[in-house]
Amino acid sequence: MKAKISTVIKTSEEKMWKELQKISSLMHVTSPLLKFKALDAYQLPDKWEIGKEHQLKLLLFGIIPLGRHFIKIIEINPEKKLIVSAEHGFLTKTWNHFIKIDSKDDSNIIYTDEIEIKAGVFTLSIWLFAHIFYRYRQRRWKELLSR
Repeated sequence: MKAKISTVIKTSEEKMWKELQKISSLMHVTSPLLKFKALDAYQLPDKWEIGKEHQLKLLLFGIIPLGRHFIKIIEINPEKKLIVSAEHGFLTKTWNHFIKIDSKDDSNIIYTDEIEIKAGVFTLSIWLFAHIFYRYRQRRWKELLSR
């Protein structure tokens, strides 16, 4: 099942692209709804790396464990302003995420999250959660970029 959520954000393509590549930005825009923590002594790099799979612990509201979550960056394309990740975890067999930014005008971009979700009998409920989560996340992007 696929979900596609877009919004207009008052920022430049360059500023958004720079923030998208920072793992700390992901941590900020997902918190406190979802928190990602590195497993054991594993340290996350400052920026996403193509091909490396990151193993994380996923927590709902920072306290309810949702198991392990694995994120592998497949593509970072600065020309197309596209980031693609292949993800999976305890609840989801497939969580493929496409992040795309397009210029709307000189001071606004169109930011899109597109997610392919496969989670067996939980697919529909996780798809519904994804709609809530990505709307929340996009609102947090707006807050972060307005500073």
